[in-house]
Amino acid sequence: MRQTSRSPRRGARSKRYGSLTAFYRADPRRVQSRERDVGLWWREDAHGPLHRAAWVSDTGELYLVRLGPAEQGGGRVEVLATVAEHERLESVLEGWRERCGKPRSLAWLRQRAARLGGRARTVQAELAASLAGAGAMLAAVASLAADVA
Repeated sequence: MRQTSRSPRRGARSKRYGSLTAFYRADPRRVQSRERDVGLWWREDAHGPLHRAAWVSDTGELYLVRLGPAEQGGGRVEVLATVAEHERLESVLEGWRERCGKPRSLAWLRQRAARLGGRARTVQAELAASLAGAGAMLAAVASLAADVA
């Protein structure tokens, strides 16, 4: 169950796994979770290796798995980004169906995923931000009510 991290653009952390099995074993939520396909034929060039992308709803992970035999790198998994809301994923990846399968489509997917990774927030962080905003609003309303009274 080998997992490594490296630092791609803008300081985001990319998680990598040696196989799809290692990826699923590393977090039991992945096994039970619903997945949404995000394309099966991502590639760098016309003759390059193919990759499949999918989003795991319970973890919010957008991952990429290289297809093909293990001795040629097949099965390796990379988590491209984490995003809690499927709607945000769809919004940032708008047009992926038209891009998938074309040369340089993998670079397009990585670039879009970087937008998710740079601003991705967990459900807990979203809730905390909402509560903090609500608290500030209540304090402002209370202050205004005190001024009016």
